[in-house]
Amino acid sequence: MSRSLVLALCAVSLVACNPALNWREVHLQGLVATLPCKPDQAQRTVQLAAQDVAIDMRGCEADGALFAISHVRLDSATRTDAARADWRQQTLAAMRAASVRELPFRLKPTAHAGVTPANHLLTAQGQRPDGSAVAARLLWLDAGQDLYHVAVYANTLTDERVEMLFSGLSLQ
Repeated sequence: MSRSLVLALCAVSLVACNPALNWREVHLQGLVATLPCKPDQAQRTVQLAAQDVAIDMRGCEADGALFAISHVRLDSATRTDAARADWRQQTLAAMRAASVRELPFRLKPTAHAGVTPANHLLTAQGQRPDGSAVAARLLWLDAGQDLYHVAVYANTLTDERVEMLFSGLSLQ
């Protein structure tokens, strides 16, 4: 075997052992998700359904995409639909979404009481604040007074890029 072929094979094997996505389990107030990188944490107060709520966020950037999970606890489960609608509207407005489609989604079975079947998965195309194009996959889940948001933003999204995140979700 030639020296250049051996070097090329070694380089390929090193790249194969160093994936761009290093998936790990992340817990956020009862939501278990698998993120492709070590997440940063943040909190802030937002208004949803005419209520100021603390939003707890985890997110990271990997392979040219931003992966994020967020949680709010509402003062009443009766506000969940209104809060989800507000959160959806604010998210789509922030990305200046021009194209939005609902996609089928079913959360894997869980023993968590009060889980509403989740059919709130969207794919959207829009713009970042700098005007560049962005694609997003957005999901809202609720369980009683808890409302969760799972998102991926990138220049382009493929099913392969987001499958691990959405297929690994569960409520505890």
